[in-house]
Amino acid sequence: MVSLADMRRDARAAFDAAVAAAQPQRLVPSLVRLSGKDVLIDGKPLPRATGRHVAMAIGKAAPGLAAAWLEATSGWTDELVVLAPHGVAVPKEVEEAATVLRGAHPYPDSDGEASTHALLDIARSLGEDDVLIVLLSGGGSALLTAPMPGLTLADIRTTTELLLTAGAPIFEVNTVRRQLLAAAGGGLGRAATPATLRTLIVSDVLGDPLADIASGPTVISTTTAADALEVLDRYAVRVVVPGTVVDFLLAAGGTHPIDDDWAVTCTTHVIANNRTVVDAAAIELQSRSYQVEMAAEPLVGEAADRGREIAANARTMESTTPSAVVMGGETTVTVRGSGSGGRNQELALAAAIGIEDNVKIVVLAAGTDGIDGASENAGAVVDTTTCRRLRKTGLDPEALLSTNDSGTALESVGDAIRTGPTGTNVCDLTLVLTAP
Repeated sequence: MVSLADMRRDARAAFDAAVAAAQPQRLVPSLVRLSGKDVLIDGKPLPRATGRHVAMAIGKAAPGLAAAWLEATSGWTDELVVLAPHGVAVPKEVEEAATVLRGAHPYPDSDGEASTHALLDIARSLGEDDVLIVLLSGGGSALLTAPMPGLTLADIRTTTELLLTAGAPIFEVNTVRRQLLAAAGGGLGRAATPATLRTLIVSDVLGDPLADIASGPTVISTTTAADALEVLDRYAVRVVVPGTVVDFLLAAGGTHPIDDDWAVTCTTHVIANNRTVVDAAAIELQSRSYQVEMAAEPLVGEAADRGREIAANARTMESTTPSAVVMGGETTVTVRGSGSGGRNQELALAAAIGIEDNVKIVVLAAGTDGIDGASENAGAVVDTTTCRRLRKTGLDPEALLSTNDSGTALESVGDAIRTGPTGTNVCDLTLVLTAP
């Protein structure tokens, strides 16, 4: 008979298998290979350019993407530039072959601003005989943080903070950032014209809308400055964002750029997304004798609300065998307190409150990038004893949830998951395990 301890181990094993499935070292070789002197992407050769072969890896998965690209295309790349968050390890072979740039995440810094200008300068130096490969992953919006002329880094940072604190989902945050950042909304691709451009993407946005992944540096923007103003109004932050931001957006108006002919030389390939990890987790749980159901819709909305709903559904699940529900998605948190935590820990704590003193239910919620909000944790794995254990330490689960202090709560009883940066980023994974 399966125990709670067994179920917790199984949930963590499924999460680890999911993260492993989204590693660049697995993903790039499935799409990229060397055939003689030709590099083939999805079976189609890159042009035999007489000029430079430049590769840029950008985002949380940038070091791994760069390493996998170098291995798959042995000797083809003339110049390699990697832009990754501070603290994300870079393999030795990449350090030796690349220029490594840094920036901050989720809130931009001056290093990211300088790094973005360096990438744009390289792109502008390319000609029609050159090829640019962009290896893009989540986190790129914060790293590619050079502002449009007339704006400052402080403008970008303040606007980003206000939107995230108000609970705006990433696609709406990026609707604003695409208008404010020089490399976003096709800015990097536009700068690289007339070079041939290919982009390989590890998608951290549900549904893989290309313009939202890292704010779309190599694709045409699908929204305008007028759309960005609507987002500011929707989250009631227009009156508190810097006036220079509002003035900039008002001046830009509701029209798209008229110089989008550059996009005809660009091709984009999504090599992994949230479905990649959902499938991998399901396969791992099936191998451990669980009856597995994969949710039809992504898990979105307010994290605590989704946690309560998950708990309510889990209490009603009936089965003669161990069962699991696998969900991918990305929730949000409207910050009302000053605690430590993130959307996955908040969801997990809300679920723990809802399943308290039931028999055998385990809930895991974690970010595939290993980072969950304002904490060093990836997420948490909770069970029907979590709240009882919290109360024994003198902590009130409901009070901690109300102040967005899920990290403090779950760390105190050993239910937090800490992985460090995982080298990938394909949204979040939530698992619900039950047993008779």
